[in-house]
Amino acid sequence: MSKFVVTGSRGYVARRLIRRLVEDGHEVVGLTRGGGGGGAEPGFREVIVGDYSDEALLEYNVNSAQAVFHLAARAHQRSAGENDAALFYSANVVPTEFLARACAVAGVARFVMLSSIGVLGNRTEVAAFSDATVPAPVDPYAVSKAHAEQRLAEVLSNSSCDYCILRPPLVYGPGSPGNFSALVKIAAKAPLIPLAGIHAPRTFIYVDHLVDALVVAATHPAASRRTFVVADSEDTSVAEIINIASRVFGRGRWRVVAIPEMFLRALSILAGQHARIDKLLAELRVDGSGFEVATGWRPSQSTSEAIGKTLRDW
Repeated sequence: MSKFVVTGSRGYVARRLIRRLVEDGHEVVGLTRGGGGGGAEPGFREVIVGDYSDEALLEYNVNSAQAVFHLAARAHQRSAGENDAALFYSANVVPTEFLARACAVAGVARFVMLSSIGVLGNRTEVAAFSDATVPAPVDPYAVSKAHAEQRLAEVLSNSSCDYCILRPPLVYGPGSPGNFSALVKIAAKAPLIPLAGIHAPRTFIYVDHLVDALVVAATHPAASRRTFVVADSEDTSVAEIINIASRVFGRGRWRVVAIPEMFLRALSILAGQHARIDKLLAELRVDGSGFEVATGWRPSQSTSEAIGKTLRDW
């Protein structure tokens, strides 16, 4: 039995990862900024660490850990305007630095950081994003994750604690937050589903595939001090998701409508959803073959199978 530490223990991916590690018989410590905490169950305990500035508390809790999974981040909050950059920096960069220092002092074997494909940009024009793509973050969240990656590498550059950074695209699964959840609600409840004309290829990652990749990244020798993009091995599209959802939810085909892109953009502006629709209309392809070749990891299901299972389990 090994000890693992998971930050952001109340988060969507973290909960799935913790369950997996406990089921595998490991001791798991969850770190959370607040909101209760302190609870315990066989194989798992949760600790409140506030803003991650108490290095002694961090060192105590990561001591003897095989790996620390750093999943805590400020991500899906509403914009705070001019303060966005500062808020994202204090929530995403500073805790990463403090935690990395604690891991170095405590002799943790590996620090696994969950970053974001947004570090590379918010759309692909020609080639898919890959491990070789030069970072080009656009929004404050992605900029903060790029800075956090840099600080992690700097702090651990001369440490016996090594690291691996994973950059996933949008994560989906039963109950997932963000745009995928919004698509599911439209497909399940809208009288008409107006998104069947959005065929821009996009690469996502199923939550259980990401959990598998995180576990591999924690121990595989080839992952040491490297940064990878990870994703499902196939592209999909909003139209494909809508078609699968209409079948799973038993919605009549007459409800699925392909509205031209120019009208969707106009409607989104009127509804105050321009940014969300713009994301859905953009191509974002990810080539995760680098991680697959280096470690032997493979997604266990095809994208269409994983989407179907997600919708049936929702």
